[in-house]
Amino acid sequence: MIRRVAVALILLTSAAQAADDGLRHNRIDISWNAPAGLDGGSSQTANTVTSPEIQREVEQRLHEVVTPEMAANFGLFVYVSKADTGPWAQRMYVFQKAGDDLLLLYDWPVSTGRETVEADAQGVQLATATPAGYYELDPKRLFEKYRSTQWNEPMPYSMFFHWMDHGVQTGLAIHGTDGVGSLGMRASAGCVRLAPENARTLFTLVRDNFKGMAPKFGFDKYTNSIMNNGLMVHDSGGAVALAPGYSVLVYIDEFGGQNLEAQAY
Repeated sequence: MIRRVAVALILLTSAAQAADDGLRHNRIDISWNAPAGLDGGSSQTANTVTSPEIQREVEQRLHEVVTPEMAANFGLFVYVSKADTGPWAQRMYVFQKAGDDLLLLYDWPVSTGRETVEADAQGVQLATATPAGYYELDPKRLFEKYRSTQWNEPMPYSMFFHWMDHGVQTGLAIHGTDGVGSLGMRASAGCVRLAPENARTLFTLVRDNFKGMAPKFGFDKYTNSIMNNGLMVHDSGGAVALAPGYSVLVYIDEFGGQNLEAQAY
């Protein structure tokens, strides 16, 4: 089955590539077809969704952590809970900006980092954590086919984070996995894993619809790191500084929502 998404969006587009007034908001219609043969999840695990009540709570959570500047300068919001427990723990929710509202496109199970220290394929001890925070995608590192040399594992439809940590370009990414049975639990070496068909769906959506200008996150010269606390760079006039990339904000959250028992107290 082909999933068809047709919505009116507010996207950031360049004004004549380099006009003095920078970017302007244009309302455009995007009709997007998922790749043939995809229906958002061929397996029972990949196809599970949370209740409408939980989806609304996740949307509210996203509104709480996304600043007005972020809302104005990104077009797609990928929310991931790295929590071990909770009603939306180990799940990804993909929201598209539609005017002043957020439209939920996808609700998928994921696997984030095991949060331990383990030996990689070369025997080097490494942390398998998925750091919480705000991330952008690296426009130079989107690969339909990729294999981790560090862990000797396939990473289909990889979208790497644009994140340098203490002078090192990290290998954290969103990608597909053949370990679909482990989705919904902490099982990765730090990346965000999806079912292969869902990874392909997200990869195609991002690549085909959200390439353009994107905000620049701050850089900490003392730690030689791109900040993942959401602080954005501004130009001399106070406007958000922009660079070529993808208008996609990924937020990794420690929170997995309150369970019903906790809400009763």
